[in-house]
Parts: sequence; C-alpha cells; structure tokens
Amino acid sequence: MYYICWDIDGTLLLTNYAGVSAMKETIQELYGLDHFEFTYGMAGRTDTYIARKAIEGIQGRCTGKEVTAMLSAYGRKLPASLVEKHGHLLPHVKETLTYFDKAPDCTNVLLTGNCEPAAHAKLEYFGIDRYFDYRSSAFGEISELRDDLSRALLQKLQKKDPSVTPEQLIVIGDTPHDITCARAVGVRSLIVEKGSSYTRDRLEACHPWKIIPELPARPEELRAIVEEV
Repeated sequence: MYYICWDIDGTLLLTNYAGVSAMKETIQELYGLDHFEFTYGMAGRTDTYIARKAIEGIQGRCTGKEVTAMLSAYGRKLPASLVEKHGHLLPHVKETLTYFDKAPDCTNVLLTGNCEPAAHAKLEYFGIDRYFDYRSSAFGEISELRDDLSRALLQKLQKKDPSVTPEQLIVIGDTPHDITCARAVGVRSLIVEKGSSYTRDRLEACHPWKIIPELPARPEELRAIVEEV
C-alpha cells in the first residue's frame, strides 16, 4: 500500500489569498484592527503557527484559547472568502486524485498546515473533498510545527496497520516545510513547482527527494515516480 500525503495550498490549488483575506477579517472581528499585515512568511506554515504569531504581534502574548478562538472564527469566514476570491485547481489535480482514489493499493491522505475546517472548506469549494481518507490525515491543529504533523500522520497509519513503513509514504508539496517534515520521519518528498511561491534554487537547497514542474497530465507517470525506490 502506498500513502500519497498531499499538501493543499500551492500543491493542489491556489485560493487567490482567500485564506489571508479570511484571517484578516477574523482579526478585525476579534481585535478591531483594520488592514492587519502579516510580517512573516505563511507558505507552508500551520494555521496554528499563523494564528499565534498574529495574536502575539497584536498584543505581545497569546494563549491556547485565543488561538482556538481565532481558528474557529477563521473557519467560519473562509467559505465566503473562497467564493469571493475565485481561486483555481492546479493542473491535472482532479485526474490525479481520481486515479489514486481508484487504485486499490493507494490511499490519498492530507498532510496540511490547514486546520481541519479550513481544509474541508477549500477541498469542498474546489470539488475534490471526496478523494481523501480524513481519519488518516494530519491537520494544522496538531501543532505549530510541520514536523509534528508528519510524525502524527505516520503514527496514525501505524496504529491502524503496524506493518506500515516510511517507504510506503510520499509527501507531495510545494515548500521547504514539506521537505523538512518528510525528512523528519524518513519519508520521500516530491515537490511540485507549479503553484509554489519558492524558487527552484531555494527548494533544491532543502534537498527534496525530487522536484517536478507540475503534476503529469498522465497520472500513470506520477504512479511510476511513487513506485521508485
């Protein structure tokens, strides 16, 4: 069995900054700040990290309850923001997910910094929510640190099937964080350039297993990559 561990933003889809917009609306609602600007990189970060950094920037401190409240409000605002911003799926995503969903020896799971409500909102809006095993996935509520998400995902899979090994997993993403979280559990990282906000040089400096320009038009070509040792 192979487990295809998908990142969402920049890998499967681009929301045209719907998440940023919804988070800014959340900050305005909770803290009364208009036009809040994020002063740190968000690509590849977990929603928990993004929320904590924002709250600390606003008031100099942050509690777990405040992070939970922010993510809850953000999850409620995101669906409307997705409609407003008109993002799009990246090339060949639906065909690829359909292919692996039908393969009896493959399972699509999520390894994403999105909190679970946000992940569901994005995937549902773009019509690809049915392709994933959510019970075996890892979401941004788990930790601020992406490496913790990959550890949690592997533990979930091994709890369900103790024979699962890291060699059966492949992380497909678009940022250095996807590379490092894969390495944290001895898993291969496949980076897709098409939706990434990082240069190829920056990605190569993190030593991913492989980089490809975009998901292949023929899913069988990606299957062949997955099967490489």
